[in-house]
Parts: sequence; structure tokens; C-alpha cells
Amino acid sequence: MKNKFIKPPKIRLNLEKFKKLKFLSRTKNLFWVLFGLGVFKVFLALLIFGVYTYELSAKEERITAGCPPDFADFLQVERQRLSDKEKELKIKEEELKLLEARIQEQLTSLKELEASIEDKLNKIQAVKDQRTILLVRAISEMKPSKAADMLINMDKDMAVKILSQLKSSQVASILSAMPPDKAASLSEALSGEGSKE
Repeated sequence: MKNKFIKPPKIRLNLEKFKKLKFLSRTKNLFWVLFGLGVFKVFLALLIFGVYTYELSAKEERITAGCPPDFADFLQVERQRLSDKEKELKIKEEELKLLEARIQEQLTSLKELEASIEDKLNKIQAVKDQRTILLVRAISEMKPSKAADMLINMDKDMAVKILSQLKSSQVASILSAMPPDKAASLSEALSGEGSKE
């Protein structure tokens, strides 16, 4: 015989779904509470701002309320004049700031240009110094008569510069190979060159 008792089907409670539903309802409730608080904050801010604005206008009215009408008009005109002056000063201040910024930019570019020119002048001087060193070396290796001929035809300042970098024995032999008037002129300039240093 068959079992007369039929087993009822097992009802499985899916707790996960239940927990999710519970969490969602809590989240929804929390959202509405926070939304209500936000609306309340906005309402309070508007209320405070309105009271503050009302107090300012009431304060202005109290200042002018006890005054004669002509004086109240005068105060109003003065307030407007001061407000206009303040706006004008702000505009001028902005213009001054712009002008100052432009001047600062120009000053920066001038400093950069100055540094660039200084660098180029230093390079040019280094090249000149290098050439002078090469010329001094070449003249020191020449025979005194050829060196004398070359220095006579050279610029006097350059000749003095070259002679000042040679040994004294070389200078003496080169000057003795020159005509007396040229030798005297270079000797005088050379002694002046030596006294400067």
C-alpha cells in the first residue's frame, strides 16, 4: 500500500533574496531621509539669506529714515558716487595689473636677450683670444726680422698685445730689427701696457 501521507514540498527560503530586498528598502528609506534633509538645508539657507537681506535693507532705511528728504537724497547720490568711484578704481587696478604683467614679460625677455648677447660676446672674445694665442705662437717661432716686418704693418694695439705675451728676449730681438721710430713707439706703448697691469 502506498503511503497515504504525502510529504509536502519543502519550501526553501531564499534568504539571499530576502536580505537583498531588506537592504533595498533600507537604502530607499535612507535616500528619502537624506533627500528631505537636503531640502530642509536649502530652505534654511534661503530663509537665512532672506533675513540677512531684509536686515540690510532695514538698516539702510533706518539710516535714511530719520533724515530730511533732501539729506536722504544727498546720501543716496553720495552712495552712488562712491559706488561708481569704487568700480572705476577696480577697473584701473585691473589695468595696472595687466600693465605690470606686460612690463614683467618685457623685462624677462630683455634679460634673456642680454644673457644671449653676453654669451655671444664671450664666445667672440674667446675666439679672438684663441687667434691671438695662435698669432703669438707663430710670431715667437719666426725670425726677428720677419716678425718685425709683420708687427710694423699690424694695428698698434694688436702689436702691443702680441709683444706683451712674448718673452723679453724675443721682444728685444724683434724691436732691434725694426726701424728706430717704430721700435720707440711700440716700446713706449708696451711700457704703458705693462704699467696698466
